[in-house]
Amino acid sequence: MPISPDSQRYTAFNTCYGTYQFLRLPMGLSSSPGSFQLLMDKVLHGLTFNSCLCYLDDVLITSETFEQHLSDLHEVFNRLQATGLKLGPKKCHFAQKSCLFLGHLISKDGIQPPPDRITAVQEYPSPRSVRELRRALGLLNWFKKFIPNFSAEIEPLTKLLRKTPNFVGHQNKKMHLPS
Repeated sequence: MPISPDSQRYTAFNTCYGTYQFLRLPMGLSSSPGSFQLLMDKVLHGLTFNSCLCYLDDVLITSETFEQHLSDLHEVFNRLQATGLKLGPKKCHFAQKSCLFLGHLISKDGIQPPPDRITAVQEYPSPRSVRELRRALGLLNWFKKFIPNFSAEIEPLTKLLRKTPNFVGHQNKKMHLPS
C-alpha cells in the first residue's frame, strides 16, 4: 500500500548509512492495521457479509454451491488484481467444506472451537493456586461464546478467586469444559 509523498517523512528512521523513509505502508506503525482494513473494505465493498468476510489480510469466501464459489472467487481475484494486491499461494485454500478462520472452525454447521483448543482445556492441569486459577479461567473464557450460561457454569471456580489463604486445588483432576 503506497504512502503519499507528504506522509513518507513520518516514517523516516536513521542508520549509520543514512536516513530512510518507507514508500509503502509497513506493518508495525500504529495506523497500519486500520489503514489496511480500510483499503480491504473498499476493495471488497458490496461483497463483505454477502459472499466474503475480511479481517486485514484474512479473507473468507463463502458460497452456496461450487459454481457460485468459482464465480465469487473470480470476483474477489479481479478486485484484488485491479488494486495491485497479491495473494500468497501457500496461504490460500480453495473450495473447502470447513476451515479455520480467525481461530474458529467454520463450516456449514456453523462456528465451533477448533479441536486443538478443546484438547488444550482437556489436558490443562488443575490449578493449585489462585494465580494458576486465573490463568485457567483466562483459557476457559475464550469458550464463553460457545457455552450457554457460561458465567453460572464457572461460578464455583470464580468464587475461589476471593482472597483465601486456604486455596486447595485438585491436583489429580483435569479441567473440563462445562456441558
